[in-house]
Amino acid sequence: MPKRKSRMWWWRWRRNPLRRRSDVFEAWAGVVAVMVVLLTAPVVGVTAAGAAERSALDQGRGLHHVSARLLEDATAIPSRFSGTAGGEGARATVRWTTSDGSSASGRASVAADSRAGSHTTVWLDDADRIQPAPPTPAQAEAQGAALGAASGVGTGVLVLGAWWVVRMRLDARRSVWWDRAWAAFDTPQGHRQA
Repeated sequence: MPKRKSRMWWWRWRRNPLRRRSDVFEAWAGVVAVMVVLLTAPVVGVTAAGAAERSALDQGRGLHHVSARLLEDATAIPSRFSGTAGGEGARATVRWTTSDGSSASGRASVAADSRAGSHTTVWLDDADRIQPAPPTPAQAEAQGAALGAASGVGTGVLVLGAWWVVRMRLDARRSVWWDRAWAAFDTPQGHRQA
């Protein structure tokens, strides 16, 4: 029994009086699609992962951190999903000393349980404006891995989607050929009377 199933699977490749050129083309299109997915999806994924990781690490270029003092108690930031205050981060007004020795203040993300007078670290750009903390190397690697995986899967989906479109077009063309053949067979000249 397994031998018969394997013969059914490979019918497009064997000599067969019912095999059409479109069947052979469909089989080769499938082989090409699989090869393209196997060869390009990993390359696209690794390339995108490396680029995303480098981009994430480049966010920290030009930033420097300074110690700042909280001027008020930190208020929790509401969560985007639940609408309630989350325990991960908060916003508060902080004061720090700039590179020229003057004092500056602004609102920054701090730990949720921070109290007025406590110290925290803030990240500044070259113009001494508060910026989000740059990702750590582990965070940059995780972002790169996620984007690389998504890019590889996306490439595979695009290639297999194109293969599916080719199959649907071939099926539509074969349906038209079937209709023509049936119409030619069913004419009064070709139809047998009992």
